Amino acid sequence: MAHKFRSLISNKIIQALSGFPIGGRGLKPALLIPCVQLDPKTGPEPEFQVSLRALQRQGLISTSGLSDQKDLIRYGSALVQKFDTDPTIPGVHLVQDNKDVRLNFKVNYSQLASEVVRITTHKPASFWQCSALVTLLPHQNVVVEYSSPNIAKPFHVGHLRSTIIGNFIANLHVALGHNVTRINYLGDWGTQFGILKYGYDARNMTEKDLEDDAIKKLYEVYVWANQKAELDPSVSSKAREIFNEMEQGNISELKAWEVFRNVSIKDLKRMYARLNVNFDEFHGESMYNAQKCQEVLNLMEEKGLLEALDDGRKVYEVNPKRRVTVVKSDGSSIYLSRDIAGAIDRQEKYKFTKMYYVVDNSQTDHFVALFSILRKLGFEWADSMMHVKFGRIQGMSTRKGTAIFLQDILDEAQEIMLQKQQETHTTRDDVRLSGAETADRVATSCILIADLKQRRQRDYVFSWDKALQQVCLDCRAEGIQGLNCSMFTVVLQVWKKTVA
Repeated sequence: MAHKFRSLISNKIIQALSGFPIGGRGLKPALLIPCVQLDPKTGPEPEFQVSLRALQRQGLISTSGLSDQKDLIRYGSALVQKFDTDPTIPGVHLVQDNKDVRLNFKVNYSQLASEVVRITTHKPASFWQCSALVTLLPHQNVVVEYSSPNIAKPFHVGHLRSTIIGNFIANLHVALGHNVTRINYLGDWGTQFGILKYGYDARNMTEKDLEDDAIKKLYEVYVWANQKAELDPSVSSKAREIFNEMEQGNISELKAWEVFRNVSIKDLKRMYARLNVNFDEFHGESMYNAQKCQEVLNLMEEKGLLEALDDGRKVYEVNPKRRVTVVKSDGSSIYLSRDIAGAIDRQEKYKFTKMYYVVDNSQTDHFVALFSILRKLGFEWADSMMHVKFGRIQGMSTRKGTAIFLQDILDEAQEIMLQKQQETHTTRDDVRLSGAETADRVATSCILIADLKQRRQRDYVFSWDKALQQVCLDCRAEGIQGLNCSMFTVVLQVWKKTVA
């Protein structure tokens, strides 16, 4: 696959360097191939690149007469002139910045795509590790946090993009041979659970009431209690008291909370199975209670990172123009303090070399503050953490516009796809007979691919017609073939950026 192209480029570079001064190690394809990398900054059609600075550092080209940037540019321009292009490597050009000069090589996109398809179909489970390009990557411990819905509520479409993108990132790193831990960090802590528990008690509910339609019932109770809190300040006050008791370890309050959490995870697993998404662990804000957060606060106090305000809050200065609250005026923890504790705990447990938070654009400031605090606390591994940000889906509801919960969306997509299958004369009889199961898989795939095709950091407007009528823009294939072509395009583009 990539090795074929890299070998060809290496041989052609050696031919072009004939007559040029070379380094002490000499020039052999085996030495040059590792220097030929995919360029992550190119467009949809990938290019390979070779850094002239890297060739110098590794003693593959002479340093004599190449002391500054201008010398490297002249050297590279001469190589471009001598490079022998052909239908497989149709072009080469010079790319430069303040630090380096690189040779970029255009490759025959059709040939590369054909090679990828051929090898992936021949070795679907192991082709990534068979690639010479991928085997050069160091083994990594990778943690991916994604999806992160709230418990005691139906799965909202607002969490769908995180689920899709995070699952893709995790799958890709697994395919590249890394040790990956998939974490679903549930919203299972905070004053809202005081609101829920207030409603649960006010309606005299018991665990037996949650044996059927548990999530639906809990959500109805939460909505009812929240409306009461908006009208009656004493309800909000009582909810805060309940949550404070939960943080202090009140057994009675925590028992009810545990019931809410368990029935929620059971319902979520059913939804994730439908999306073909899985997790290694279900974590939650609840793991980092008052004691854990106090340990973090002690560290910050020791480093002089906290400032106490007159209203009782404690804040951290991210920069001269921005301060963030770390402790509320009543002394309870907030999301940021729990995230600090969570990051420290994960590094101790997983020894990660990379950690991804797959969370939408609106949380950018939160992660800037989180990473800043961890660096100020002296944790060098903070630089290995990344916020994978993305835009929001707009207008995603059922066609009647009556619901924005994922189950309703998927159910309607299944119905529409089933109808399309029955009406299309090219649908095979065995597909018609399989009915709802096949329709559900195809409809879900349509929604997933429709999302992956979007620019990650931009908001986009969801369209039922576009999502359920997949057409490959390259070959104009429709239906299942269009889905396969669209997915291949997405995988190739992301793979290119990941292995570069």
